[in-house]
Formats: sequence, structure tokens, C-alpha cells
Amino acid sequence: MQKTQNISIITHIMQKIELLLDGSLFFRGILAFFNAVIRFFQGSFIVRLFVDDFDEKRLENSRFVGFVEYLLNRFPKISHNTDYPASLPRLLQGSRLITFFTAAMNTPLVGNPLKWLVAAFPVWGLLAIVAVAPFFPTMLLAGMIVLVFGAALFVYKFKLDITATALFFYILVTFAMAYGSLAPASSIPIAFLTTAIMLSYVLVYTCFNTRKCLDVVMAVFISVAAVTAFIAFYQIIIGYVNMTWVDRDLFAALSLRVYSTFGNPNVYGAYLLLAIPLAAGLILYVKNPLYKVYATGVTGVLVVALALTYSRGCYLALAGAVLFFMLLVEKRLIVLYGLGLAVAPILLPDHIIARLVSILNFADTSTAFRISIWQASIRILQDFWMAGLGQGIEAYNMAYPFYSFAAVPAPHAHNLFLQVFLETGIIGLLAFLAVLACFFRTQFSFMRNTQDSRRKLLSAAITAGVVGFLFQGMFDHVFYNYRVMLAFFLFLGIGTALVKVDNEGTQP
Repeated sequence: MQKTQNISIITHIMQKIELLLDGSLFFRGILAFFNAVIRFFQGSFIVRLFVDDFDEKRLENSRFVGFVEYLLNRFPKISHNTDYPASLPRLLQGSRLITFFTAAMNTPLVGNPLKWLVAAFPVWGLLAIVAVAPFFPTMLLAGMIVLVFGAALFVYKFKLDITATALFFYILVTFAMAYGSLAPASSIPIAFLTTAIMLSYVLVYTCFNTRKCLDVVMAVFISVAAVTAFIAFYQIIIGYVNMTWVDRDLFAALSLRVYSTFGNPNVYGAYLLLAIPLAAGLILYVKNPLYKVYATGVTGVLVVALALTYSRGCYLALAGAVLFFMLLVEKRLIVLYGLGLAVAPILLPDHIIARLVSILNFADTSTAFRISIWQASIRILQDFWMAGLGQGIEAYNMAYPFYSFAAVPAPHAHNLFLQVFLETGIIGLLAFLAVLACFFRTQFSFMRNTQDSRRKLLSAAITAGVVGFLFQGMFDHVFYNYRVMLAFFLFLGIGTALVKVDNEGTQP
């Protein structure tokens, strides 16, 4: 009885607040502003580029798509059936455990044990990659991707979506620019490595093609992120922290910055920018109350871990992701967002406020270095804008010393888009932007057309996560750590697979 009364009181208060906001001049002014912006851009080429439905026949008629699909589908495929292998123990045949995993991961048992292993390997191997991505060495992860992709060639029929089409073109550009690199001996192996990483998108989109399968991989993604957060907390407990990335003259009171398994707090923060929106989106997506509690707990743990990175760019990126999510799902939430920003200086610890304010302090060595590096990188582009330098630190460092200011050292441009431009030239930058544009177009079209409100919210959360990640990319080269790059393309694959499953009407 008391619980019912409490819920009634809370509902009444929320209704009163909503009525108060509806009638306020401030609230109506905010809505009028956003509606005016929408009307101004409505019907423009840029808006139509992202929201208009895409004609799939264009892909089917594309010679480039046809050629890539022809190469991928030349391998003989293993046919699926529901017969159990003769060597499978009878105790397991028909068991709930086997039934659950084969149904959830879409790997039906096939008649021959060897065929069963081959058929199951791509999806289970890819799930393992998601689980160990924050922990395993880069080259081992790349080898795992190659093995999984090789097995998938014999199991799945590949059909490129618009994002994968742009991605394969970008891969071709990276190889072309690697062969013309200032340091081809370094850039060519990196091109193979980044290709393997980017192929993880195609694998996720192809292999995870049921709702249960997607639910499992999303749960694994956020659970593994939670493990990295607890590792970060453990680093604090044992005092295993590194203050290399802090200007001690400006932040004498700051005694720690966690980085978990990523070696750098800014890099770790970029990884969390993907995991936090996904975990928060799952709170709205899942129906089971226990799952909601779990997703809520994981979200809280990840937010605390991000706070302890003290990454200013990641702070702003997360705030931007939250704002973008609100704009996608309900403009009226902007008022609450504004109220949150107003009370943030009161609620946040002083050292976090100091970190945020220091963004505008050009005496901070981190800020000053970034500006110098950006200026030098732009000077490099004046001479290498067409073909770029080639991928990797070695190619960048062959040119950077001749354009740098005051001998400021730098392994990269500290900006994702600037780095892509420097490495692959104008064509590579446009191809990379096309990959992002195609992904956003797919998500926006899905959110506009889907009738499933939960999946719309989840898609909005995933899209907001990508926006936050790319926002951080304006201040750092977030692909410098290849495990973060892998997490990004796995994340893109999850978002596109969500759309694919819904559009095909695949049953749970």
C-alpha cells in the first residue's frame, strides 16, 4: 500500500513538473529554437543524404559490390540442418543447454562433427573476439579475426550493405596509399592489420543475424567493459597509476588517472564511450527486471571508470552523446539536460571541474602540445593532401620533424580525421567519411521507420555512442590503439546487425 502511494506521489510530481515546463517561456523558447533549426535544414541535400531511404537495387546493380560479393562467395558453403552429430553424447542431444546455445548463436547442429565445428566456429570465434578484445595483444586478435573470417567464407553467404560497401572501398584506398607511402615497409603491414580489424564489421553483420544472438553479443560487450572497469578500480587500490599524462604544475591535487588494460587513460576513455551508451540503451531495451538492474549497475560502474580517467575530451564527448540521444528520442528532454548542466558544478568534485575548465587554459602543456601538433599536421597536408604519407608512426615521423614547431614530439596528429587525411590523402578521408555517413544513414532510416520502440531507443543509444566516440576523435587519434579501433568496428557491426535483423523480421 505504502509503495503504491509513493509511486502515485512521484507520478503526480512528474506531471506537475511537465505542466510547469510546458507553460514556461524558457521551455517554449528551447522548442521553438530546435524546431526552427529543423525547418531550416529540412529538405536540404545534407539532411536527405542521411534520412532518405536507400534503394537496395543500387547495390545489387553495382559492379564493385558484385565483384566483392563474387570473391567472398566463391567458396563452397556448408549447408545447415538440425541433425545431431553421431559422435555427440546422447546425454547432450536435445538437452536444454545445447538447444539454447545453438538457437541463441544461430549455429544449428549438422550431421558431421567436423562440419558442425566449422559451422559453429565463425559465430563462436567472433563472440570470443568480442570477449577478449580489451585484453589480448593486437596481433593475436588480428590472427583470430583472420581465422574466423576464413571459416565464415565456408559457412555464410556474404551480402554487402551500404556501409560495408564504403568500407571495402576504404580498405582498397588504404592499400593503395600504403604502397605509395614514405615508409612502405611499415605502412603495408599496418594496412593488412587495419584491414583485418575493419573486416570485423562485416563478420558481425553477417554472423550475428538473430535477435537472441545480438542480445548475447551486446551482453558480452558491456560485461567485458565492466571487467575492465574493475581492473581500473584495482589499479587505484594497489596504487598502480601513472601520472605521465598530467601537468603536475596545474593539477598538483590530481593523484591518479586509471587506464585499465589500455595503457593510456584517454584511450581507455574512448573505449568506454562506446560501452556506456550501449549499457544505458540496454536498460531501456531489455524487459526482464533483473537484466535492467544488471544493465543499470554496469552503466554506473562504467561511468565511474570514465570519471577516473580524468579525460577532458571524454567528459565532453559523453555529454555530447547524451545530448544527441535526447535529440533523437525526445526534444523535450533538452530542458532536463540544461538543468543537469546547471547543477553539475555543484555536484561534481572540484578536481573534475578543474580538469574541464583547464581546456581553455593554454598554459596546460597538453593543450599547448595539441595545438602545435595540429598546426604542424596542417602544414604537412599542404604538401601531401593528395596521396597522404601512408599509415603508421614511421611514415608520420618521416615528415613531421620538418613541419613541427619548437621540436614538439608527436607519434600522430592527435585528431582522428586529421590523421586519416594525413595517412590516406583526400580520397581516403572521403572514403572514411562515407563509411560513417552510410552507418548514420542506416540508423536514422531505421529509427524513422521501425515500429519497435525498444529497438528504436537501442539504435539511438548506439548512434549516440558513435557520435561521442567521434567527438573524442576531434581531440585524439582514437585509432592509435588498435584494440579500440577493433571495438569501434565491432560496435558499428552490432548497430547495423540490429537494423538487419529487424528489417528481415527474424524471429527470436
